[in-house]
Amino acid sequence: MERKDKFNGVLTASLVICAGLFVIIGALSYLTFGEAVEAVILLNLPNDSVWTLSVQFLYSLAIIMSVPLQLFPAIRIIESGIFTQSGKGNPIVKWQKNLFRTLMVGFIAMVAIFGADKLDNFIAIVGASSCLPLSFLYPVMLHYRSLADTWRAKAKDVVLIAIALFGLVYVTYISIETWGTSTPPLDRCAIKP
Repeated sequence: MERKDKFNGVLTASLVICAGLFVIIGALSYLTFGEAVEAVILLNLPNDSVWTLSVQFLYSLAIIMSVPLQLFPAIRIIESGIFTQSGKGNPIVKWQKNLFRTLMVGFIAMVAIFGADKLDNFIAIVGASSCLPLSFLYPVMLHYRSLADTWRAKAKDVVLIAIALFGLVYVTYISIETWGTSTPPLDRCAIKP
């Protein structure tokens, strides 16, 4: 980046624009389809329209083309733990890595095929096991280990860790309990008079 002093402004503007677009599209979708809104908004579009099929095709093409980009960092991290040698000078290691990559893509394809009907539950489990700890648990644990020097700061961190662990267990439990059903447990959240 040529002008590093502009980075914070560019980052903030792009995040605000992206978040605003997500909120606007979500609100418009909910206003349009109401309670019948699907997790993937493309499923709400009419099936007999050429425009709908074109949008679905282009969306599928974009997802297919972005898979290597998304998969590359994860595979590199896993490969560095499994393989100690590079495949450049050793054809056996090269083909082992190719087989590993093929098996990983096949596994992810099977998850996508068999988990397509349970997308909401799958996203909730991924969120509970990955996103929730990344945003709530790990920062507090790092603060506890590196910066909390008084008993009051440590007590706050322990409370936050307990809340994050409760959220992790609760969201995972709800996702597993409602697996395969299309109705979420609304009675858990409803306010009863």
